[in-house]
Amino acid sequence: MVEYQLLRAHSLDELLEILDQRENVQLLAGGTDLMVDLHHQDQKFDKIDYLLDITAVDELKGIQLGDKKGEIGALTTHAELVSNPEIKEKLPFIAAAASSIGSTQIRNRATIGGNLANAAACADSFSPLIALGAEVVLRSKGGARRVLLEDFVEWPYQTIIKTDEVLEKIVFAMPQGEYYSSYQKIGRRKALSISRISLTLLAEVENGKVKKAQVASGAATPFPVPFRKVNDYLNGKSYAEIDPVEAGNIAADEMVGITGERWSTPYKRPALGKLVERAVEDLLEEAGYNG
Repeated sequence: MVEYQLLRAHSLDELLEILDQRENVQLLAGGTDLMVDLHHQDQKFDKIDYLLDITAVDELKGIQLGDKKGEIGALTTHAELVSNPEIKEKLPFIAAAASSIGSTQIRNRATIGGNLANAAACADSFSPLIALGAEVVLRSKGGARRVLLEDFVEWPYQTIIKTDEVLEKIVFAMPQGEYYSSYQKIGRRKALSISRISLTLLAEVENGKVKKAQVASGAATPFPVPFRKVNDYLNGKSYAEIDPVEAGNIAADEMVGITGERWSTPYKRPALGKLVERAVEDLLEEAGYNG
């Protein structure tokens, strides 16, 4: 049976002081994953001495979107991402990903920082943020460091975050000029859907050409990654030169190159290819190309 002492931090300084002075501390934010694991007495919690509630730490909350830079606090809930007018207008693919997570009740509790820190392969927050080139800010009492989100996860449920650090916020450069996006997902079922595969395409375009494309997937690989070969295929091409089916095939081959042939490959390979195909078709349709 897991036994621990419950603590609560009311400020970022207090939170960092606790992490600096105590060992075997598990953070509690929304708790939508954590409480389930604790209920099932998951062995990864055998060494918990303290459960630290951080929900009152206001410094970890909030959304700020400027012309060139954006920040999302780690305690921002998925419901807040769905309802925020600026997110819906400027980064609709993030709102789409957040709206696909669980039920209304889960979205009201679950935080984006918790979704990232839990580092499940199926976590829906990763693909839109990796496509955005986002970084996470990891803060300890000794200071802060910034890490590319694509380098944050070492393996499913394993991140590079240290025991005295908290994920403070997600930071990123805002897309510039004309850009289009698409978020795609295949879930096990519509209700409370857990991702089998999710995917985000973000493309900055100029004069009928793709200037910069970023394709990233979740659940298709052991941990979320950008699909660089698909990006290379799309970058610099005019709309007329882009074949959605070819882009999908490139992504499928790239996925297998990362994962190798696995029991799930016969399903995931065509599924991922189709998601990329749909995302590219969305791009061309939004751009008004009818070729």
